[in-house]
Amino acid sequence: MAPTLALLHGFLGFSRRGPIEYFRGVEHALRRVHITPLIPEVPPAGTIVERAEALAQQLFCNDAPAFALLAHSMGGLDARHLITHLDPDRRVKSLLTIATPHHGTPLAIWILESGGLIPAWIRHLGHPGLNELTPQARSAAPIPDRSDVVYSSYAGHRPLDEQPFWLRYFGRAIPQANDGLVPVESAKWGEFRGVLRTDHIELLGWSLDLPNRRTGRPFDHLDFWTRTAIEAIATAAGKSS
Repeated sequence: MAPTLALLHGFLGFSRRGPIEYFRGVEHALRRVHITPLIPEVPPAGTIVERAEALAQQLFCNDAPAFALLAHSMGGLDARHLITHLDPDRRVKSLLTIATPHHGTPLAIWILESGGLIPAWIRHLGHPGLNELTPQARSAAPIPDRSDVVYSSYAGHRPLDEQPFWLRYFGRAIPQANDGLVPVESAKWGEFRGVLRTDHIELLGWSLDLPNRRTGRPFDHLDFWTRTAIEAIATAAGKSS
């Protein structure tokens, strides 16, 4: 029996709201290659522990013997906590994180400390999870890896002049190369598979800017998620055998 694939959403995310999917069109694309993913929903602004506990409840009520996890953004931190602390039967075999702030993001500090309506609105929506996304918070609360799990990662990056104007507002708060929300260096964990030419939201199929052949916008997210899902399941199957 092939490992079960789960797609994990990020900070302030969800699985579906009416016709709007967090992973836009990805579930349908995966079903076309005979993969039926789980897309659990955790507290959007919860702490890592709260989100991981909700994730564990939804995954482990399933009788699947093995899981392959594909996580976007904060979902990767939830997954790492679950793997280390909430998986006594060692059913998770692989984790691939995409644009996860493993080492935090300076943007979280900027939002927590800045004046203005937009930072204040995000602080209101993002409490308490936002506090755990600063570099200081991630350094103070490390999550050790489990030796029997395969960890790998991708980062996204678009220069400021390629980011949508609304995302550029946040990208400027990060001095390093970034995808608008997360620095490239922070997204590296386990086997680093490379930098994708995409912004943080475009990774999900929400390209909120005009198409541009020169900059490769929009990013082909359906091809990416399909390929990585197949690879993730194969990796988890290898650890299960």
